[in-house]
Amino acid sequence: MSTNSTINLSDDFKFDFYKYTPNLGASIAFAVLFLIAAIIITGQLWILTKSHRQFLTQWMNSPTYYANIRHYNTFKLFAAHIPLIVGCIIEVVGYIARSVSRHDVYSLPPFAVQVVLLLVGPTLYAASIYMVFGRMAHLMFVENLMIMPARFNTVIFVLGDVASLLLQAAGGGMQASASTEKAGSNIVTVGLFIQIAFFGIFMINEFLFVIRVRALRNKNKIASKSNTWIYYNWILIVNSAMILVRSIVRTVEFIQGYDGYITSHEYFLYIFDATPMFLLPLITIVFMMKYNIFEIQRESIQIQSELDKDYESEDNDSSLDIEADIEDGSENRMSKTEF
Repeated sequence: MSTNSTINLSDDFKFDFYKYTPNLGASIAFAVLFLIAAIIITGQLWILTKSHRQFLTQWMNSPTYYANIRHYNTFKLFAAHIPLIVGCIIEVVGYIARSVSRHDVYSLPPFAVQVVLLLVGPTLYAASIYMVFGRMAHLMFVENLMIMPARFNTVIFVLGDVASLLLQAAGGGMQASASTEKAGSNIVTVGLFIQIAFFGIFMINEFLFVIRVRALRNKNKIASKSNTWIYYNWILIVNSAMILVRSIVRTVEFIQGYDGYITSHEYFLYIFDATPMFLLPLITIVFMMKYNIFEIQRESIQIQSELDKDYESEDNDSSLDIEADIEDGSENRMSKTEF
């Protein structure tokens, strides 16, 4: 009798982590979609990296090679996309954990895994956007048009992203316990607010980039001779907007708390989190082979090489240091290089 009473008591006090039974089909579908996205993006990057390495090798062995031309090694361009790939994989594991929860909504491990991973995955997406945008601005010699000092532009945004990620991960883990659920929710909310603040400033940066660089197209030959940067930046803006909307909805969710309407209805997760976070890598896949940071560097190197050659033909005793020209703002040099 005593044993039965103990069992019933434990059953009564089981903590229901969900307000519903997770949809198995949706969880598996998104896990598969994110896995496919991660594989395709990795394959595309492998092709682009191989092609760009060949381009750099040919360029460095050509008469147009100048050591002072601004460029990144191939790995740094590839590395900027690593957080995106890892983010997709994290989403895969997160949705697999949700599918496991379908069979036991009272089980702590799968609930904790899906809470933490589905929170931090988009944060890694944001890190990739920060890095490729910073590299693009550097290759176009327009860091001085950014909101904050060029030297710290990418670093500040990435640090904000890391702070947001750590808070969301810590808070998400605390939500797995009934005793710390409220505190965990508050910590996640702070992390999301940090993400929204930094991402909001970053999106202003992206729009200013388009407006200001367009205004200087007559003076900046990289901008005037190519439209790749325009399309690529708009891809980044669209992806950024989806992350921002997702973060706002998530913030409202945690402000409402465990008993809130959003938390209690699973479709919010799939409409405002799963769908936009899958559309982001999908958009990247669709346009990756034509509009990418590798192509922007290729065009930048070619244009810099032409300008270096033109300048040396005018003055054989001097070599053109484009980076110094841009940073010093020399009017005389600017007129010669038209950067």
